[in-house]
Amino acid sequence: MKSSNLLIEHQCPQCGAPATLEETDHLFFCEFCRVKSYLLSSLFRYVLPHAAPPGKNLIYLPYWRFKGMLFFCISNEIKLRIVDVSQQGISSPYFPASLGLRSQTLKLRFLSPETEGRFLKPRLTREETAHIIDERFSSPMPKPVYHRSFIGDLFSIIFAPFYVDNKVYDAILNRPVSPELPEDFDVDSFDGGRADWKIRFIPALCPDCGWDLEGERASLALYCKNCNSIWHAAKGRFFKLKFGCMP
Repeated sequence: MKSSNLLIEHQCPQCGAPATLEETDHLFFCEFCRVKSYLLSSLFRYVLPHAAPPGKNLIYLPYWRFKGMLFFCISNEIKLRIVDVSQQGISSPYFPASLGLRSQTLKLRFLSPETEGRFLKPRLTREETAHIIDERFSSPMPKPVYHRSFIGDLFSIIFAPFYVDNKVYDAILNRPVSPELPEDFDVDSFDGGRADWKIRFIPALCPDCGWDLEGERASLALYCKNCNSIWHAAKGRFFKLKFGCMP
């Protein structure tokens, strides 16, 4: 399966200029105001765009999205599979089981408290989802498998928009995705409410000397050339890391 990064539409936190980020991006450089910012989160949450008719009460169903490489060792070799899948965060036969290719073909936005709609909370945990995906990709492997492991795994939550009339409708294509709903179907039985998550940025400046921190877009640690220090972001700020160099 071919894997690709999500594309996320966002705005510069300093000047508001439009920007397109990839899901692996942590360091963001604005071409307009020339300011570097660092994204803070261990689990990003995204929203798919909708095209629902006016007046529809939007419901956003959470999907866990997993991306990584699965290595498994069999009798005479080590094999690799690229994994890029989505999984319902709430098990329900009335909603699509996965997002299909939408996470790769549509530009997403970060979830924010300003996003209108009712956001359902995942019932499956991250660990339960990882187990489901592991079982799904391990079952067709040739046996015996002596060891298997996911490398470079990346989890996120993508909220997909729907609305309910007598059926569940996909709010992107405005087409029904379920048969006629039973009389006892009640979307309010799912726990949810207003969006309560927001992406956070901090200026990519060295806490010791104020110099611009350097790194690649996907870097988890940033380097200060001025005072020769390395920094890692956690709990809303940068922490200095001990490091050494080998020739």
